[in-house]
Amino acid sequence: MTPPAQTKTLLVLDGHSLTYRAFFGLPTDMVTASGQVTNAVFGFTTMVLNLLKERRPAGIVVAFDRSEPTFRHIAEPSYKAQREESPDILRQQVGIVREVLTAMGIAAVDMAGFEADDVIATLADRAVDSGYQVIVVTGDRDSFQLVRDPGVRVLYNRRGVSDYALYDEQGIIERTGVTASQYPAYAALRGDPSDNLPGVPGVGEKTAAKLISTYGSLEGIFANVDAQTPKLRAALIEHEQRARRNEELMTLRHDVPFDIDMAALAPRPNNDEVRRLFDFLEFKAMRAKFRDAMAVMGIAIDDSGATGAGPLAVREIIAPSDPKEIASQLSALGTLTLAPAWSGEPGRSDLLGVSVVVDRDTARTMWVGIEHLEDATVRDVLARLPLRTHEGKSLMRALLDIGIDPVGLDLDTAIAEYLIDPGQNQYSLRDIVAKYSDTFFPDDDAASAGQLDLDATRLSPREASGRDALAVAAVTDPLLAALQAQGMLDLYRRLENPLVRVLARMEHLGIGVDVAELTRIAERLTMRARELSDTIQTLAGHLFNPNSPTQLAKVLFEERGLIPPKKTKTGFSTDAATLEKLRESWPEFIEPLLEYREVEKLRGTYGEGLLSEVAPDGRIHATFNQTVARTGRLSSDRPNLHNIPVRTDEGRVFRTAFVPRPGCVFLVADYNQIELRCIAHLADDPGLIAAFTSGRDVHSTTASRVFSVDESAVTHEQRSKAKMVSYGLAYGMEAY
Repeated sequence: MTPPAQTKTLLVLDGHSLTYRAFFGLPTDMVTASGQVTNAVFGFTTMVLNLLKERRPAGIVVAFDRSEPTFRHIAEPSYKAQREESPDILRQQVGIVREVLTAMGIAAVDMAGFEADDVIATLADRAVDSGYQVIVVTGDRDSFQLVRDPGVRVLYNRRGVSDYALYDEQGIIERTGVTASQYPAYAALRGDPSDNLPGVPGVGEKTAAKLISTYGSLEGIFANVDAQTPKLRAALIEHEQRARRNEELMTLRHDVPFDIDMAALAPRPNNDEVRRLFDFLEFKAMRAKFRDAMAVMGIAIDDSGATGAGPLAVREIIAPSDPKEIASQLSALGTLTLAPAWSGEPGRSDLLGVSVVVDRDTARTMWVGIEHLEDATVRDVLARLPLRTHEGKSLMRALLDIGIDPVGLDLDTAIAEYLIDPGQNQYSLRDIVAKYSDTFFPDDDAASAGQLDLDATRLSPREASGRDALAVAAVTDPLLAALQAQGMLDLYRRLENPLVRVLARMEHLGIGVDVAELTRIAERLTMRARELSDTIQTLAGHLFNPNSPTQLAKVLFEERGLIPPKKTKTGFSTDAATLEKLRESWPEFIEPLLEYREVEKLRGTYGEGLLSEVAPDGRIHATFNQTVARTGRLSSDRPNLHNIPVRTDEGRVFRTAFVPRPGCVFLVADYNQIELRCIAHLADDPGLIAAFTSGRDVHSTTASRVFSVDESAVTHEQRSKAKMVSYGLAYGMEAY
């Protein structure tokens, strides 16, 4: 519950704990153009701003650990000795977190010889004495002992950056079974592996809570040790000193000697420094959150110096009706920053037109409808002018369909961001704008958020595409600068950018299919699947559905009496691994069943699947994806032409259905194991180098060594497995 605005609340944050939670709660592929990992800083800053906005405190202070040993390390040398050093990319970010706090005017406190928890305990006491109600924000349970009504509560971070639980005294009892003041004794009994403080063997949280609630303290427990079960009594007697030592170490100190003005803990931000840091960290959307949080605190932030700040919106749309006028205005712009409008799914529906940015500063765009795009005068201009857009391949493919072949793609924002940060799952224009500009997509924009428009708030195609075009304009310069900073601009210009047009033409032209042959293959598979199904059901002695795991499990395990090797939530498993284990128990049934499954997959996925994708022109127009694979490879879908079967004779037959145009032939072009050649060079591996320099097939060479067979005796299956392992290792597969 959010406290009322007049409550005099002080937020006391555990800086290292929350930074650590943010680091492990967010992906480490959050990286700036300069290569700085920012996930912990982003998560921590988000936490702080959300806390300020939601709690509206009178003040805030953050406590940090220091690198020097504390009094606990001196008293117990093994204290936290098992902990590995924090990753470098986390340690680097702790320093940046403190820079952000300084810029936002938020006090940070630490003290040599003490931990942040001790600083927090002392701060809480001083704050209560100064008339504050304190909320300690932490992911460390040791702070539970600080709770006392009504002065101190703990807002415990359970996971991530937004999952919290607020505990008062009753909440601590419900969570642990003991009072806050009893918590150190409770923790001493159960131990704390994270601090390398083992507890009493056999005493977990429930037993510790029961002992403390019954006897009140360690003194009471050890005074009544004879009342326990023999096993527990022996453990308590043997480890009494360990428990007492734990309690000493786990009890927080309230006497840390530091100076701080308790009356001056409201943030005093340096807006210019905040802006500089957020620019460096590429936290563009964070400025609005910072401004909102400061407003809640009664602090006005002047963002008048930030150009283009605010939500994206088109202020004026012009729509000339004369194609010559359209062509003249487009020519005058030189480079066209534009975005398409679709009748439905982007790139998979009819192109309605495009919006072109006429003046970014005044948010003025021009609408060119499909009827004008098809005019020869306009087509000629679009074909020769450089284009800047987002996911340009879909637009280029649609333009090719109406006779426009734009050769001048200058910038594709999705491809640029993919080169800068190839680890993302998607490259939406909304996210790119938030990362690289001061402007942003409105949260209530149904069209941009991909929501159903139940209240008629959806933008018109002209407005939506105009907004998208303005978004492209807003991120063009920052993206080009980021490509330059990472040394990617030349790669983008020479390889990735020209490839967009190549792929668009590939999709537009499609690949020829012998529909009659594909139909014959599908019919043969259908007939074979029917034969196998009849065989399986005859062996079972009755009709059943071989595709039903439940019915198949009944045949195998109830009727036949086979022993099931694996059980799932819904019953006994009948997956391929299970059937392989059962093969020898009933081979005359299992073998045709496995073949049936393979044939059914080929029939459904490739027989019917490929036929359903053949367009009226007799060709398959698949989509090739440039920003999906982190390895830089292309992927394909609708259908996946990269996954036409090749490992079995039944699957390879599908390749015969793909045919070149009359008078043309298929050309096979392959990098010829380029990844393994790079590995051989970089690792200076003598085995790989020998295989390549001798001209032998490297996968066969690898397979001969893996399977201990002569290279001439390597089978197709063995070579395939060796190939999978080689490339798997190259792309991060672990030994398991």
